[in-house]
Amino acid sequence: MFLYNLILYIYEYLLFKMQINSNINIIGGLPEFNLIKTFLIKTELQDKSHVEYSDIRTLKSVNRFKKAITESFTSSNENLNQLILPFIEKQSIEDNSYLLFLLFSFNNELFRHLNNQVFFPVYYSGRRIIKKEEVEICLKDLQKTNEKLGNWSDSTITTTASKYLTLLKKFGLLKGVQKKEIIYKNLSSEEFLVFIYFLSIAEENSNKIHSEWIKYSFYENEFFLQKVLEKQLIRYVEVQYNGDNLKIKPMINYDKLYETLKSS
Repeated sequence: MFLYNLILYIYEYLLFKMQINSNINIIGGLPEFNLIKTFLIKTELQDKSHVEYSDIRTLKSVNRFKKAITESFTSSNENLNQLILPFIEKQSIEDNSYLLFLLFSFNNELFRHLNNQVFFPVYYSGRRIIKKEEVEICLKDLQKTNEKLGNWSDSTITTTASKYLTLLKKFGLLKGVQKKEIIYKNLSSEEFLVFIYFLSIAEENSNKIHSEWIKYSFYENEFFLQKVLEKQLIRYVEVQYNGDNLKIKPMINYDKLYETLKSS
């Protein structure tokens, strides 16, 4: 009972300390998703008149989007930036929707919480439809423990739930207008390799076997292990596994992975 109460206390404390911002709403409201690349890569454009951005009406909105994009898709962890930003810079946004999903999940605690509490439980249950009401319930539950979220109105919660689902759709994980239907993701070999490198950064514990991030590979743990132990990865990553301990060591510098993959 003591251990259960301790775990519950730690969980509630982490919810209370969760950093909350409005970036789900802002990024979900982007008039054009390709603006993410524009603002991340062509940073010299940020001080130009809003006329340069045909879908954004005011300079104030330009700056608002710029701030949210920077916070959401660049990280205080430089290894993560070096790993993913070359893909975004040199490929289309559509080709990198999964990597944007990873970045946003890493950088935005509220988005990650909704993934863990709503999206992935539905995804791994085999259900086809995810409902906005499920997201609203999760947000209202979080209101009870997070002081900042506690100040949100019902309309803000409804908007955030809607924008959350919009983002999942833009990240290529949902489809549909009225009913949001899950798209069951099958990572390409390149995406899976980038995920392995991402996991080596995101999971601070040297043993990756119980990482909360494994679900982001869209594999159950057993199938993830089978995939990560495949011999074709040996050129890119060193894997050690003894049954209850999984260690992953990238063999290529994070900032060199993109060029290595494209030259091979």
